[in-house]
Amino acid sequence: MAMCLLAGCALAFVFMFSLFTTVYAFDGPEIILKSSFVDSEGRVNVVGTVRNFASTPVQVTIGIGTDDGRTLQTPPYGRIIWPLTDSPFKFVLDGAANTSEPFIMDIKEIETPNYNTMLVLSYDGMAVGEQRAFVGTIKNIAPFDIHNVSVFAAVHSQDHKSQLDTVRSNVIEVIKSGEELEFTAIPDPAIRSGVFYYSCAGLDFDAPIPTIDAGSGKFIPFNLNTFAQVSSLRYENTTGSIAFGIRPYSPKGWPLSLQIPQFSQNQNVTVMLDGELHDASVKGDGKTVYIDFFVPKGDHQIEIQGVRNVPEFPFAIFALGAVTAAAIILTKLKTAFWIS
Repeated sequence: MAMCLLAGCALAFVFMFSLFTTVYAFDGPEIILKSSFVDSEGRVNVVGTVRNFASTPVQVTIGIGTDDGRTLQTPPYGRIIWPLTDSPFKFVLDGAANTSEPFIMDIKEIETPNYNTMLVLSYDGMAVGEQRAFVGTIKNIAPFDIHNVSVFAAVHSQDHKSQLDTVRSNVIEVIKSGEELEFTAIPDPAIRSGVFYYSCAGLDFDAPIPTIDAGSGKFIPFNLNTFAQVSSLRYENTTGSIAFGIRPYSPKGWPLSLQIPQFSQNQNVTVMLDGELHDASVKGDGKTVYIDFFVPKGDHQIEIQGVRNVPEFPFAIFALGAVTAAAIILTKLKTAFWIS
């Protein structure tokens, strides 16, 4: 099976985007596909795909009107839509019919690191077996576990004239660091005979509460906030550094904020950008070190040096992880979607 990172999907969209911008001035998410079918239980299903033409990740709410006077709303299957990527959606109208085309009700920019590159998808996109299923594997190459992972995809016929359905795989409760697991998604029986292939898939998962493995049973909790794609995050024992690749979404670059435990009063933390000392604000309060600096546009390698004397896990300073968890839960409560 072909290896497909989400970043690989984005490369194709970069080419398509360069063609679109010669005629249109896209600067936000758009619904690019939409269709409907009656499922095996007699319910109207309205499906489609949203593409994010903006340079920043967004959350969107899709709406649709029904003949009983309601306006239903739902997020796409990918809660965050990254720049130049797609996310399909689906409405199941139980006992009602739609009176409007699906439309984007709300758009919200999301300032969050993109850890998608740390989950590697392997699949070939062709429908498999009598169930015409979408199958493959997910490998977690992040230095921390990732929870509640699912794969979504748009379903297509051989002629690609329309989107037949939207599918989501079984939810995997946890993929441990270094683990590779299988996923399966099955289309509705009503359209199964016409299913031929699945478009490039996307991932949905809970925002991680990162801890990085420092070896010998030692772990470092951290909290990273920025508007960028993060890759190859790791701990470098030789230099006592947290290291990662980064590419800001903004063409002007973007600030980065990182918090790590403060293990000693004389802890000397420095920031290296592409092998050179980088200007940064570093402050400690006795429990936490706060590191703030600006990442210029383009692809860069970051090293946060001076992360040393790591205690055995668990440890008292791991309270930082609890603070991070509480912040994530609060964010989820604020961004929950409801049917009106």
